Amino acid sequence: MTRGLIITLLMSTALPAWAVEIDDSTTTPVQTSTANNGSADDVEVTEDGEIDLTEQPGTTAITVDSNNSVTNEGEIVAEDTDNVTAIAVQADVTADITHIGSIDLYEDYDREDEDDDDDDDGPLAVGSNRIGINVASGGTVTGDILLDYGSILYIEGNDSAGVIVGSSLAGDYTQQGTISVFGDNARGLAFEDDVDGDVLISGTITAQGQNASALEFEGDVSGNVTIESTISSTGFTSTSATNYVAPIYVDDDTEAVEDRLDEDDLYDNATAVRITGSLGHGLLINGAVDDFTSEEDEDDETKDAIDDFDENRTAGRIYSYGSAPALSIQADSDEALVLSGVVETVRDTTDDDDDDDLDEILVTFSYDQGLINRGTIYATGQNIGFDATALSIDGSNDETGTVSIEGGILNTGSIQATAYEASSTALLLGSGTSIGSLENSGSISSTIYTLTNDVANGLVISDGSELETIVNSGTISASSNGYGGQVTAILDESDTLRSITNTGVISGILISDGREDDETGSQIAIDLSSPNGGATIRQYQETPTEDVNGDDEIDEDDVTEPTIYGDVLFGSGDDVLEILDGGVAGDIYFGEGSANFVLSNSEFVGDTYFDGTTLSLSIENSEVEGDVDFGTASGTLNFLSSTLFSGNLTTRAYGLNASISESEIILLEDTSLSLATLAVTGSSILDFEIDPQNLKTTPFISVSGTASIGSDTTIRPTLTSFIDDDFQVDLIEAGFLSFDEESAELATDNVPWIYNVSLQTESSETDMLSLDFKLKSAEELQLDSNQSNALGAVLEVAMDDDDFGSAVTQLYTEHNFQEAYNLLLPQRTDAATRYLESQSNAAFGALSDHLEFARASSESGNGAWVQETYSHVSYDGSNDGPGYDGRGLGLALGYDHSIFGIDAIGIMGTMTDGKFEEKTGGSNPVTMKSLGIGLYATEQLGPINLQAVGQIAKVDHSSYREINLEDYTSEVSGTWDGQTLAASAVASTEFGAGPFRISPSIGLDYFKLDQDSYSETASNGLNLWISDATTDKVTADAGLSFVYVWRGGGDPNRTGPAYSSYTKSNRDRPLVRAGLDIGYRSTLSTTPYEVEAGFVGYEQSFALKATEEFSDAATLGLSLLAGSDLLKIRFGIDGELSTDATAVTANAAVKLRF
Repeated sequence: MTRGLIITLLMSTALPAWAVEIDDSTTTPVQTSTANNGSADDVEVTEDGEIDLTEQPGTTAITVDSNNSVTNEGEIVAEDTDNVTAIAVQADVTADITHIGSIDLYEDYDREDEDDDDDDDGPLAVGSNRIGINVASGGTVTGDILLDYGSILYIEGNDSAGVIVGSSLAGDYTQQGTISVFGDNARGLAFEDDVDGDVLISGTITAQGQNASALEFEGDVSGNVTIESTISSTGFTSTSATNYVAPIYVDDDTEAVEDRLDEDDLYDNATAVRITGSLGHGLLINGAVDDFTSEEDEDDETKDAIDDFDENRTAGRIYSYGSAPALSIQADSDEALVLSGVVETVRDTTDDDDDDDLDEILVTFSYDQGLINRGTIYATGQNIGFDATALSIDGSNDETGTVSIEGGILNTGSIQATAYEASSTALLLGSGTSIGSLENSGSISSTIYTLTNDVANGLVISDGSELETIVNSGTISASSNGYGGQVTAILDESDTLRSITNTGVISGILISDGREDDETGSQIAIDLSSPNGGATIRQYQETPTEDVNGDDEIDEDDVTEPTIYGDVLFGSGDDVLEILDGGVAGDIYFGEGSANFVLSNSEFVGDTYFDGTTLSLSIENSEVEGDVDFGTASGTLNFLSSTLFSGNLTTRAYGLNASISESEIILLEDTSLSLATLAVTGSSILDFEIDPQNLKTTPFISVSGTASIGSDTTIRPTLTSFIDDDFQVDLIEAGFLSFDEESAELATDNVPWIYNVSLQTESSETDMLSLDFKLKSAEELQLDSNQSNALGAVLEVAMDDDDFGSAVTQLYTEHNFQEAYNLLLPQRTDAATRYLESQSNAAFGALSDHLEFARASSESGNGAWVQETYSHVSYDGSNDGPGYDGRGLGLALGYDHSIFGIDAIGIMGTMTDGKFEEKTGGSNPVTMKSLGIGLYATEQLGPINLQAVGQIAKVDHSSYREINLEDYTSEVSGTWDGQTLAASAVASTEFGAGPFRISPSIGLDYFKLDQDSYSETASNGLNLWISDATTDKVTADAGLSFVYVWRGGGDPNRTGPAYSSYTKSNRDRPLVRAGLDIGYRSTLSTTPYEVEAGFVGYEQSFALKATEEFSDAATLGLSLLAGSDLLKIRFGIDGELSTDATAVTANAAVKLRF
């Protein structure tokens, strides 16, 4: 018995003591030193427990004043109570603090709209000094602090905080729950002393209020610091509302800036994350390692590489809404802040082993870099006037403290700053910092929206900082929405940056905000102008290793095309720029040191300036557009292997040895290139851009020594302006010129058709290669007579109007020249006469059909008729004038009656609408609308039928020409009035008995067209004035009609043409008449179209005269008439055919008898 009792007692004393539990609501504070009936014990607030400090100011819910732990699974609350703390830990104790439930220190207060401006007013909080967990300063606390999954720490109050660790912490801090603090001087989580352990921030921290800060490290951390949640600070009352309005949306109804948000909505914040102590295992802002997962990676379930654990990683995000940095790393005075290489511990957050332990360590990775960002560091000014800085690394303000980041910085995530009418910086390396290297495969970007000259910098290396190397495979950019911004992607003021390697994008760009560019802004990609130690920039394309774009091929489309947008500025040292792939868009400035510029397999748009005394420029298999100023430098200049260069080359000394091989060099008109030697080989092309109105007085290229131009070289001139005279241009001058004039090729494909050009060589003191241009005559230009007449006036305009003259120089072929030249001239044919005459003939033909129909049916008088016609005319043209096509619709109607003993006297009206277009290419239609009235009569004298008609019509003309000459366009139009007079007389008879008849006829026609003078209008010049014109035409024709007439009924007396009267009953019988007409028409006399014309505002005028001849023509027609006494219908088609012209009309007529 005794032995058993002793064992029981021993066992009982070896077991740990049970914690004191608070499992219901209480208002009584607890101290661990007296928690267990006056004895020290652990304290646990269970899930059902609650400690309420409401109306107990100056109290603490749980005080850890002994070596005991605290676990809160329940609630600790206080409403409208100041100076309260949920959990207070005294210094120099050993205790674990575990928070699983909620701490809610809040107030019954809401902001209200006190001034009726539709937004709330007042402070965010009215209470003060409320703290969730407070570890007192002055000692060391041994143990871990855990804010577990699902825990909540919510604080409302000024000068309040979520968690403050005032003493040194010998243990780990792990936060997986949320901390939210609202009020002035809000602090989310603050470490005021060292941490001997790891810090993991896996839960959200929000601090909002004036001077609010989310996360602070004031001491050293021996372990790793990992951020894999959202941390934010702002002084604004809203992180979405802004008082900025883009210029394109500003109008008279837009509120003034001061009325958009109140002053109390715009308090500034403190830094979101501030680090002033060393980090023994670096700083990791977590996120995925690999942004692309291939099918092979998805199928591979083995975790044996760093990126295999991305599913266990959560992205960290640091946000600052205000002018304070999102992340600030700054040394204190006399302190050496060091971020050692990052050590990453990967937790089993996906519970791969199904043991419900999400915190167990799967693997640990060690990295060279002391700062790794895989997530987001984002700062936004959000409102007008607030600067933005995403990541700031700086020594102490008094320059006695320094910051060193071992292994440099690795950014695979996003570092971004945005400001509105203020300046922004994405990454600032201040004085007293030593970084070593920056490797970026993510994004480092700075953006401003500005109406003035605010500054956007992507990366700034300040004077007194050290950064030797940048390796960029992602994006480093600075941009301004507004042309006045000063943007720089990479700015080195330290003279320590020696190497930039780019396989991604580096850009400094200005973006339109809807306003005009006043050219006050600057866009710089890389600014190394301060350093004098020299630097090397190397750009190439990465070797693709994965099928990123999913096209089942691993090729160059799977990697970024490396690009530099913006200017590149070098300092006074010896500099190297190697662009081995991709592109550059911006100007390049080399300083006073030696310069080595290599372009290979690349595209470059921009100017290049050399200020040094020695240089090497080598361009191979690349396209370059821009000027190059070599200054007074000596060295080598090489254009090799399919290079295309276009720009001005200038030098002020004879120090360069130039070589051109298998390349095309386009030398613009301001080129003044002095060389020591020149060698052109490999079927190269030398293209010279020439401005005849400002001819150079010196050669494009001047060589002090030998200029060797290979026999397979092509010389190609291009003109940019026009002069109406001959001229000569000197191309190459050399002490000795090796050039075979006979074998060299002169390419004239860029020479305007208006010039002849030839190569000339001469020897005097120096050898010279020149081009001799001679203006072609009208005959050489193969102009017709009208075009020749206008040539002087056209050349006058081309000399006066630079835009038009330049456009003329871009007409390289006879076809293009003729097409453009024709469009300069107005109508110059008899197309209007022929078309309107065809419409008149169609109307008169309708009348003839009507009268013939009346005779065939033995009718007289009281007839109304209407006919619609379609007309088409076509003229082929000749060597001395263009052809044309015309088409249109017409309507003719009339009424007649027997009077004065004449079979019929009538009145008729016509209306036409049509257009014609000369066959000169392009668009040059002339439209015509006419209204006419006429009289007619018919009488049968024995077997002879006589018919006469006369008509007068008013014509409205309108013309349009679209003159489109490459870069020059003008739309020219004109309107003018006209009048036509037409008359016709026809005599016919009919032979034969029965239904088949033959009807011969003869006729005489007269047509006259008067056109008023007019002046055109134009959108861009080249409008003409044109004088009045009169044309007329007299024709005679003869023809035979073969007719078949059938009238219903069995009586043969009722069959066939009838000249005797029928009874009324007979006339109700249906009648059908079919006819075939053949004939010949001869032109007896004509007056062709002839006018004087000239360009409005110019002196010279010229004559235009139609050159076509109206030749005799055969006529052919088919018709079918059918009807009865009351209604008759006719369909017909008539044609006039000559060797070079055709006129066709189709018509349909209806006759009513009443």
